[in-house]
Amino acid sequence: MSFTSRVDRSAGNGRVRITDVRVLGAFAHPLRLRLLHQLMRSGPGTASHCAELLGDSASNCSYHLRLLSRYGLVERVEPEEGADGRDRPWRAVATGFDFLPEGDDPESLAAHSAVVGAELGELTRLWRSFLAGFGSLDPRWQRASVFDSYALCATPDELVHLTGVIDLLVRPYIVANREDPPAEAEEVSLSLQAVHRPQERP
Repeated sequence: MSFTSRVDRSAGNGRVRITDVRVLGAFAHPLRLRLLHQLMRSGPGTASHCAELLGDSASNCSYHLRLLSRYGLVERVEPEEGADGRDRPWRAVATGFDFLPEGDDPESLAAHSAVVGAELGELTRLWRSFLAGFGSLDPRWQRASVFDSYALCATPDELVHLTGVIDLLVRPYIVANREDPPAEAEEVSLSLQAVHRPQERP
């Protein structure tokens, strides 16, 4: 059974909009989230290759990749000539995903919260790893690294416009989109969160 029809590809710019509760649930798992990120970062990869990069077993990665495929989030690609056809590569169907709950439905809101929580957990893991290795980075990368936050005053429409402009600026640098990058270019992680600020309680 496939849920591909419940995955909305109309978001544009290679992004996919996810609203279906069952598809949202597929994201709310640490390994599945890391597998998707890995495929979006590095392009097609076999279960064995993903397992090596993520420090997991090939059988476990294969299971979760098949589950992601069931929900239309990854797909098989033909292996290179001479490669083992039994371990065909997988690729992500998009360069990014937008998670949206369906109205005020409690189940949808809970699924959305679980996905965002899993994403935040992955970001925390990445930042801890970055900070642990910061001292050994090339000084140029140390100076180029940014950790900023801003207090904005905007309407919902203005925020949509602003994040759309940022997305357009970033998109040419996405690994899957960039052709012939400079020899010194390396993988960079950039995340964007923009939310209505909750009222602080004393």
